Amino acid sequence: METIDTETRENDVQERIIKAYIDYVLMHGEEPASVYAFCKELDISESAFYAHFNDFGQIAEDFWVKQFTDTLDALRKDAEFEAFTVREKLLSLYYAFFEQVKVHRSFAVMSFKESIASLKRENRNLSKMKKEYKFWVKHLISEGLNEGEIAGRSRLTDTYDELFWIQFLFLLNFWKNDRSKNFERTDAAIEKTVNLSFDLIEKNALDSAVDFGKFIFQNR
Repeated sequence: METIDTETRENDVQERIIKAYIDYVLMHGEEPASVYAFCKELDISESAFYAHFNDFGQIAEDFWVKQFTDTLDALRKDAEFEAFTVREKLLSLYYAFFEQVKVHRSFAVMSFKESIASLKRENRNLSKMKKEYKFWVKHLISEGLNEGEIAGRSRLTDTYDELFWIQFLFLLNFWKNDRSKNFERTDAAIEKTVNLSFDLIEKNALDSAVDFGKFIFQNR
């Protein structure tokens, strides 16, 4: 019982830190001057802060991870989700994710000091989320390969997870700059982007022609 109570208290402290940090950034347009000043205002010790985060940057990292994992957890609770095709699962993930993060749009936009769409360097705030995303999408790709929904294309198949991550960055940057009512253009971008990507990685006429050629060659 004591262990449970301790965990609850620790989780409460973590949530207080995250909420206070987000509120501060939104109100002041910048991070607190120091961990000491931040903790003084929150009436907690510095050691309590460092028990959860090494610096302010980690709070933003955890924010993005939580948006993704909360979205995925909610989808998995829907029995119909597991019966979806891999294309439908990715579409559902994107629609639900951007609906989830919309609640925190002000902080989400402010949490990026550099361009989200920059492919030359990783955005630190997304580093933890990238690991979670790629872990999930690799399972999605494996499922698609096993079910015949995705065509295996030698070494190119091994890059699919990174290509999907680039796709996500494109959509996140699109959403960041979207000024349409209720982000309708983002919804359209999700549908068109995901459909295009699966049209390219699913088995198509070229794959069928190659398979037929192999069959003829092996049976001549």
